Amino acid sequence: MHKVLITMGDPAGIGPEVVVKCLAKITHQEDLEPVVVGEREILEETAKALGLKIQFCPDDSPRHGRIKVRSMDLVRHGDFELGKISAMCGNAAYHYFAHAVESCLAGEAQAIVTAPIHKEAMNLAGHHYVGHTDILEKMTGAETVIMALVHPKVIVSHVTDHVPLRRALDSITIPRIKEVVKLTWKTLVATRTHTPRIALAGVNPHAGENGLFGREEIEILRPAMEQLRAEGFPTFGPLPGDTVFLQALKGRFDAVLAMYHDQGFGPMKTVDMANGVNCTLGLPFVRTSPDHGTAFEIAGSGLAEPESMMAAWDLAVQLLKAQALQQE
Repeated sequence: MHKVLITMGDPAGIGPEVVVKCLAKITHQEDLEPVVVGEREILEETAKALGLKIQFCPDDSPRHGRIKVRSMDLVRHGDFELGKISAMCGNAAYHYFAHAVESCLAGEAQAIVTAPIHKEAMNLAGHHYVGHTDILEKMTGAETVIMALVHPKVIVSHVTDHVPLRRALDSITIPRIKEVVKLTWKTLVATRTHTPRIALAGVNPHAGENGLFGREEIEILRPAMEQLRAEGFPTFGPLPGDTVFLQALKGRFDAVLAMYHDQGFGPMKTVDMANGVNCTLGLPFVRTSPDHGTAFEIAGSGLAEPESMMAAWDLAVQLLKAQALQQE
């Protein structure tokens, strides 16, 4: 039995809504047990407001067709205003996630599907992180943690993520590129193909034009690619960042390595927000998340779409099954 923890996210955002909508639609599987880490009262009130006939129960109760909730008792319905930044809600969202990570590290669960947190709210509460990935890196001590966007047509892995652009350029190194390629390769083999086609996006305009617009491609990307090829991980490129994603979406590549956050997130969120999943590679457990934020502007309206949350659930299940097959 695989236990998948679903964190409720920031209670003032659309997290509770997309969680209950997702739970209303996912298919029951005997070998999977979803458990929400959050507040049962808030989930029940949200489901009631949406007209969804979902029953919840405490985590230590028999399921009997109900969804288990591990209530943290950090915030109650009515303690906060929907759509408003709140240190209380930021604190709760942080602890929901931290508890889920601790549970996975202890072997009590095998995967986490995370509803969105609000970075400013979390920092107001004194938890000074820039997002889920930063928390995971600190809590797990994993050597390489990579933010990847998984779409039905392509995987986009990021060499750097939530760092200022000036710092990102210094973080693009040969060892880092090699680590990202190898973890992306492993994910593609587990979920899609045994012959991955991975392209590297250039750092500079036109992929540097052979040094005319910068030398990162010559001094960093190409040497990394040569070493990877020698180790059995051939890649393509470096290719201009303004065309490589279109080529991948047309089927030429299975994955693209983006050199910095917006280079990858911008194109993929423009193409398809609903089916994209944020997946953290390099962890000792599975972690996925919908490719959207807390959307305070529509919190409580009933308008939040659950497709990305459902896609995050589906990917977590797929990765768990792939791991189980590899262990047989």
